Formats: sequence, structure tokens, C-alpha cells
Amino acid sequence: MTERGTSNTNTRGSAEQRRARRAWLVAEFGSCGIVTCYRCDVPLLAQGPDAFEVDRIVPGCRGGTYARGNIRPVCPPCNIETGNAVRDGIIV
Repeated sequence: MTERGTSNTNTRGSAEQRRARRAWLVAEFGSCGIVTCYRCDVPLLAQGPDAFEVDRIVPGCRGGTYARGNIRPVCPPCNIETGNAVRDGIIV
């Protein structure tokens, strides 16, 4: 059985921390207020403020956290498709 890295604990932090993390992603990865999915390059903020998810480069089941150096914006379909796989040559 494959672990997904989820549990009953709230490792994502408080609602305020999650809002701050999303705002940082917009500032870091956005261009003119537009954030694109790192996999498919679809503009995400044009679809609404909740159109993107926070993806961990190293998934939680492999020790990844929601630290700023380990997150990137992704659209929901791409996030579902990747599961707990690690991309960009780190761990696959």
C-alpha cells in the first residue's frame, strides 16, 4: 500500500498560515498577478483565487514539509495526477 502523506493532524498549518503561503506563491511565481501551474502552464488566478493548490516538491510521506523552498503552485488536475511522486529530478 502506498502512503499518501496525509494524516489526521493539520500539518498544513492554520488558515492564516495557508493564506500567507498562497500569497507568497503568487508573489514568488506570479507574473503581473498571474500564477501558472508548474506542470501544464495554465494560468491559474484567471480562473479564480482558489484555482490553484500548493504542491510539495518532496511529498509528506517522504518527509517533505510546507516550507517555502519545498512548495510550488499547481492546478488541481495536475496535483491529483502526480500523487506522491517527486518531480524535477529529486526523487521519483
